[in-house]
Amino acid sequence: MALSIVKGLLEQYVQSLFNEGIINEQFSHIQHLKMVGRTEHFVQLINTYCLDVESILAQLASSIDLPEVDFSKLAALAAEVTERSSRIGAEHVRLACVDLMQACEQMQKQKFLLALDWTKTEFTQTQNKLQVLVQMERRIMRLEAKQKN
Repeated sequence: MALSIVKGLLEQYVQSLFNEGIINEQFSHIQHLKMVGRTEHFVQLINTYCLDVESILAQLASSIDLPEVDFSKLAALAAEVTERSSRIGAEHVRLACVDLMQACEQMQKQKFLLALDWTKTEFTQTQNKLQVLVQMERRIMRLEAKQKN
């Protein structure tokens, strides 16, 4: 009984993330891993994405503070965030990176700082929502394991 309730709540939660535009259709593709019995891999993908992007955003923040700003390096790091966000379906983060890329192309430090703040905000919100999803997935895995015993 509890398992079906949690699964229903998870389904509603994921739908709300789609409705808010936090995630896009690409996220559905990685969710497919759950359907083939690889829920732990799905959870690990989300966790790896969050850790990697968090690290890249920290690199961006420290690189923009250097006396000689290397906008080509910043653009490469921003492109990495864009790529990782696209692969997992983190739509809000991907969209925020557009401004980062434009600021790099225009070599505008102030615009870059504003775009970086926005990207960090979008990432933090997305990360928090994905962590709720991960907690729900782990709860489902525990409940399924209990049912098997």
